[in-house]
Amino acid sequence: MKGGWAALLILLVLTACQDGREVQVPREHSLAKSYLEDKGYRIMSYEGEVQSFELTKDVLRKLPGMMYWGLQTVDPEQYLGKLIRVQKFVVKGHPLSKGKVDVYVYENEGEPFGGTSFPQDQYGADGGGWSLDGKTLEEVHSVSYPDWSEAWREKYGH
Repeated sequence: MKGGWAALLILLVLTACQDGREVQVPREHSLAKSYLEDKGYRIMSYEGEVQSFELTKDVLRKLPGMMYWGLQTVDPEQYLGKLIRVQKFVVKGHPLSKGKVDVYVYENEGEPFGGTSFPQDQYGADGGGWSLDGKTLEEVHSVSYPDWSEAWREKYGH
């Protein structure tokens, strides 16, 4: 019985140590990790590259691309024709939740410039997600959704 308690104690210590260890991220995505840490987020895990695509007007005019790109603070036009890579991280310390939040960092040529966030305890609760900083589309653009949508469709087509 003493051996069982000792094994349990060792397992608990190892588990606690793992929680405080540095999450390993491939060097080519270390800027994305720093980008999130600079926002005050604690990286729990790096889930890898989940998507890469060339940004086109077609991506911007269809769902879900229209909504995800509408959550960005950058002008998507500067990325048209460029390869976008999306890196997934799980973080804590995000304004949307006291729990874990899945964040998707958008990169071009290794430089992070935005992304989206989805609290793990609220998936599906509010639709298309939030900006990387936890803002709604209306908060990002300081305009109502119908006004934003009309301007977006005029710019990128239907």
